[in-house]
Amino acid sequence: MNIQTSKIELAKIVLDIDNPDLIQEIVDFIQSRETLSEEQKNKINEAIYSLDNNEGIQHDVVMEETKNRYSKYFK
Repeated sequence: MNIQTSKIELAKIVLDIDNPDLIQEIVDFIQSRETLSEEQKNKINEAIYSLDNNEGIQHDVVMEETKNRYSKYFK
């Protein structure tokens, strides 16, 4: 599916929504994704830099530590 088809499908879905609160949530979500504060941008850039320099923690290591620490939630 190309981008134009996706946009049309999204528009159809939105046009069928009758709940004004849900419409506002969608608008707020879209607007929040378009604007980031300078602090957010800086933090994202720091995270990317850390990952580029192999300073991150691998997902499987984090998951194993999380399962060990919070075992009652992983059954």
